[in-house]
Amino acid sequence: MKHNIPVDRWDRASAFRHFIRYSDPYFGVCTELDVTAAYARAKDMRVSFFLYYFYLSLMAANGIPEFRTRLEKNTPVIYDAVHGSPTILRNDGGLGFALLEYRDSFGDFLKDAETEMTRVKAQTGLDASKDRPDTIYYSILPWIRFTSVSHPLDLPRSEGVPILSFGKLVESNGCRLIPVGVHAHHALMDGMHIGRFLEDLQARLNAPVV
Repeated sequence: MKHNIPVDRWDRASAFRHFIRYSDPYFGVCTELDVTAAYARAKDMRVSFFLYYFYLSLMAANGIPEFRTRLEKNTPVIYDAVHGSPTILRNDGGLGFALLEYRDSFGDFLKDAETEMTRVKAQTGLDASKDRPDTIYYSILPWIRFTSVSHPLDLPRSEGVPILSFGKLVESNGCRLIPVGVHAHHALMDGMHIGRFLEDLQARLNAPVV
């Protein structure tokens, strides 16, 4: 479910009105996260590490209202929950888009996600029919330890969907690290909100409880 945000009573009304006029209002940051504990936990549970950190990132994002805020014809709305739409490598070597819906339990999420990923991998073309604004786009680059990343954006019709990028898992000084990029619409959030997201996600990775 979504709710309209009355701009006149919104605490970021002035920032919204300022940045909504920009021809390119997206900004982004890149950093690395320590996934040592989460990687071990995923192996203990014998589950996909990708789906495990994916779920933890969705938990963190859903806890921050700005990550659930979108645009409808340049009008802000907020969703009760948002889901994840990652790029998936299909069996034929092409690119696919999946829709992994957020669930209250990791077990329910995992079951649905595995079914959806199997469906997308079997496709033979790029299908964007499940594209929805109540998602976060995920760009998965397991081959690259990146320090910077950019994305194609349909800016005139932007719905303000954030983009999360995850790269190659590497080992360094006994730790497992993964690069992460966050891109967001500046009319809907600031660097402070990205900082809160990264802090919360790192805490969940350090002490995984699901």
